[in-house]
Amino acid sequence: MTKNKWIKLFAMASLIGASACTNLDEDLHSSVTDEYFQNPENLATAVAPIYASLRSFYHHENYWGFNQVSSDETLVPTRGGDWYDGGKWLQLNAHTWDATHPHLPGLWNAPYTGIARANGLLETLESFNETDDIKSTKAEVRFLRAYYYFVLMDMFGNVPLVLVSKHDGDTPASSRPELTQFIIDELEAVKDILPASPAYARVGQGAAYGLLAKIYLNAGVYLQDGSTVVAPTTAQLDKVIEYTTKVESLGYSLYSSYLETFKLGNEEGNTDYIFSITYTADDPLGNHGNSWGVHYDTYKVKGVEWAVPSKWNGFSIMTDRYESFNDDDLRKEQFYTEFESVSGDIVQHEPELPLFDANKTQGVRLMKWEPDAGAVGVSWGGWSGNDFPILRYADILLMHAEALARKGDPGTAMQIINTLRTEGGRFKSGSAIADANTHYAQLLSDGKVENELDFILMERGWELCWEGVRRQDLIRFGKYLDVWQNKQMENDPDAFELRMNDQDVEYQFWLPSQGKPSDGVKRYLFPIPPTQVATNPNLDQNTGY
Repeated sequence: MTKNKWIKLFAMASLIGASACTNLDEDLHSSVTDEYFQNPENLATAVAPIYASLRSFYHHENYWGFNQVSSDETLVPTRGGDWYDGGKWLQLNAHTWDATHPHLPGLWNAPYTGIARANGLLETLESFNETDDIKSTKAEVRFLRAYYYFVLMDMFGNVPLVLVSKHDGDTPASSRPELTQFIIDELEAVKDILPASPAYARVGQGAAYGLLAKIYLNAGVYLQDGSTVVAPTTAQLDKVIEYTTKVESLGYSLYSSYLETFKLGNEEGNTDYIFSITYTADDPLGNHGNSWGVHYDTYKVKGVEWAVPSKWNGFSIMTDRYESFNDDDLRKEQFYTEFESVSGDIVQHEPELPLFDANKTQGVRLMKWEPDAGAVGVSWGGWSGNDFPILRYADILLMHAEALARKGDPGTAMQIINTLRTEGGRFKSGSAIADANTHYAQLLSDGKVENELDFILMERGWELCWEGVRRQDLIRFGKYLDVWQNKQMENDPDAFELRMNDQDVEYQFWLPSQGKPSDGVKRYLFPIPPTQVATNPNLDQNTGY
């Protein structure tokens, strides 16, 4: 199925009204006949609304934004009067959020909407003859429902496990280990029913095996109570190795040029994209990703016209993260430090970036996804058609390498990373540090890493930058609560100095602070939206909120 055809089904899905809470009742297929579901095209139409719920995830105010802005990778500083927005971005950067954060309801509601749609379709399909197509579709829907529960479990820990379309909305929360086991059981049940070579933008075996590998790699987080992180067991690491190896046998591969992976023209049939969200440059079927960081006055970046009508000048990469990229690493080219303005001037983006009162050009910006010329003339917001990968083959290779290193085989782990680097053309030709062992030895000598696992975390940061996995990685590696640049309590006296303006008036100038540690293990999870706690008598707020 082509991207445009799949997007049309998304458009149909958007016509389906749905409130978004755990007592959502949907009756989408009550009048269809058995003959209707004998047609595979109709099955695709039926499942499209469940996929459509993914579209909100790559959003600065939803799953992507919470994962990125609460990590050491992405900063949304105040720029004069811009981007304060009631302090909601500062809270995520500084780890000071509470249950009143305005975007928590959306973070909760989006996956539950997908779950409700999945429950409704699964119940409908149970009443019809199970052809091979219906069996495969049910497996697909179960995968998507499991993924939505994965998101809820990852962000909130304990949430209600709802598997029926009609209920009273008072389901008690299942524990995080219980939810994790449910997700594992669902994925195990469907992984070999799903197609090995799915149609574009549809899930297949690679997505199921890859998500299982990710869960087992994070088992020391997900099988705990939300306040504890332990190392995965040998048995869990063996599962990671088994399932990543399975994905590696399914025909996926790396692009020979890193940035080519994310080109609009390479999306359909992308050999690196295992599970992705599909967009098109239209309202409301696009995404805002190419608007978030670009300066208001941008005309061209690296000679490419930034043909996006809405430019927000907000999101930047943290200075330390940007400077961790070696100049020989071609993945550094996903960022830009200057642009051509509308008037033809070359404007510099300074890497130094404070949390408060940054000027409008501070902060290195991202060009991982090329600007979509199809977005010209669309309404406010950009609405770019760049697809977003939830799971890439490169991530599979890095998970495989990490599992081997954690099992005490760093040599083979480095061989896999070298496969990523050489086959994927990640480094300049002839660079000594193109070899992972040489690069690791250099960083070890410079005191920037202490062991191979530290190096693998850095490699994940270079490869998967801004792909929404950094928070997850930092938690698993036991570094999420650590000090990092600009993580600080608001009004921290160590983060600013007094200066005089042109009128000889003293003011506070916020510095690129070295930061503070987080204020406790409660930051591993986000608070449940208070409206959910208030309406469900069997649902308790997460500890510390």
